[in-house]
Amino acid sequence: MGYLLIMKIAHISDFHLRHHLLGTSTSANRKSREMPDLISQAVAQISDHSPDLVAITGDLIDYPLDALSDPDTIAAGDKDLHLIRDLFAPLTCPVAYLYGNHDHPASFRHIFKDQSLDNDVEGYRILIFLDDEGTQHVPERVGTERTRFQSVLSDSDPRPQIHLQHYLIAPERNEGYPHSYGNASKLKAALQDDPRIKLVLSGHYHKGEDLFAKQHVHFAVARAFCQPPHPYRIYTLANDQITQTEYTMQPEQS
Repeated sequence: MGYLLIMKIAHISDFHLRHHLLGTSTSANRKSREMPDLISQAVAQISDHSPDLVAITGDLIDYPLDALSDPDTIAAGDKDLHLIRDLFAPLTCPVAYLYGNHDHPASFRHIFKDQSLDNDVEGYRILIFLDDEGTQHVPERVGTERTRFQSVLSDSDPRPQIHLQHYLIAPERNEGYPHSYGNASKLKAALQDDPRIKLVLSGHYHKGEDLFAKQHVHFAVARAFCQPPHPYRIYTLANDQITQTEYTMQPEQS
């Protein structure tokens, strides 16, 4: 397509933050109440890498899912979403925010209502998909998001595309919990049929998956920042060449 494009993306995901929200995650290895300080430190480090984009692929906060309609809990959760925006405010590059299955979708859509889901960054088309879990917690791409997905794969826009979502398209990881879309194989096949797709980033699966390629499409899943050693990644894109470097806020445990 004649593009000579170079871009650097910082990828960080799954904070499960609680600050104004009471308590902490039910999973002890998720350091919910330590997140504000650790995110602040990570933002300073990420800034030093001079990324062109920061992708935050969901589970921003650790919302008590049994209190989705409680006014006091909603108010506290909204404050935590604003806190996350404030923590990333020092960055001068665009920040792409997504919600996950531990967020409150309506609160997210209200607080991030100014965010476009279709953006240009350094000549790449950045597409954010906001999907939800369906029956038995299986992620679904349906309705408006499925229509958008089909539209961007059928239009005539020549820009190379980067897709962001919380859930996994590839690889399929459903051991113990359905982390992948119910129709992940069909979504992956559709991406592989379009030569414009360069990179597909997800969160949700806390163990993460290192960058890998299937045909011309690169996939990666961030490890959860909420769990030690609190990692984030930098991807460098130069046309069809993509590399990954991971950094941690604490030393890796052997």
